[in-house]
Amino acid sequence: MTVERRELSVRGTPIHLLTAGAGPALLFLHGAGGAGRWLPFQERLAKSFTVYFPSHPGHGGSPDAPWIEHISDLAFHYLDLLDELGLDRVHLVGASFGGWIGAELATMASHRLSSLVLIDPVGIKVDGWIYPFLFGMDVPEVVATVFHNPMAALALAPPDQSVETLALQYRLGAALARVSWNPYLYDPLLRRRLARITAPTLVCWGAHDRLAPLVPCGETWTKEIPGARLQVFADSGHVPHLEEPAAVAEAVIDFCRPETGAR
Repeated sequence: MTVERRELSVRGTPIHLLTAGAGPALLFLHGAGGAGRWLPFQERLAKSFTVYFPSHPGHGGSPDAPWIEHISDLAFHYLDLLDELGLDRVHLVGASFGGWIGAELATMASHRLSSLVLIDPVGIKVDGWIYPFLFGMDVPEVVATVFHNPMAALALAPPDQSVETLALQYRLGAALARVSWNPYLYDPLLRRRLARITAPTLVCWGAHDRLAPLVPCGETWTKEIPGARLQVFADSGHVPHLEEPAAVAEAVIDFCRPETGAR
């Protein structure tokens, strides 16, 4: 499958965008470390959708954008991207940090979404749970926290240890910290706003997630979003789309078919 790589400007903010496939428009919002990597999950989705896969500002090949100071800035950024691409409505799939952005966007503008799929999102304060502090971990600790199958982490491994690669990783960490350090990994306002989401919503969760466990995190997200459906993936941690890409892609495709309620 041919993947088109584009550079474009969204209200003056330059970003990199990967696009491939045919069919209804699907916007994929990646998690930390997932920018610019067209992997089996996206490949499978692109057999049923036209997949738009941007890199968040400061992630991957997209330059930093100092004006982004809050997670809501990223949500508005992606609404602007939809306008730039001329897309009135899309299926939105967000993973982890990208799921947080997607949920924020959905509370603002559910009418722009044909459906919403959240894959192990962070972003809300969950009673009885404190997210492990990733910024203070070394790489083996992060891998053990995020992945059930450590070998799946190779998909996100840096290509080398060059100065350029280290600079990109530093920029990524700075962009993440700007919107998620304090409060850490959640927006105090988001949980009570989830009831505003009217798009059909599928919540996908890895059974072995150690960063945001199914109980209580996955169950809380499902309870707070009206009509949300929960699907658990038995062999995954925090990133089931990387650990079980075929199963998660099939779940997304099935959910977004018109007969399931997502248009």
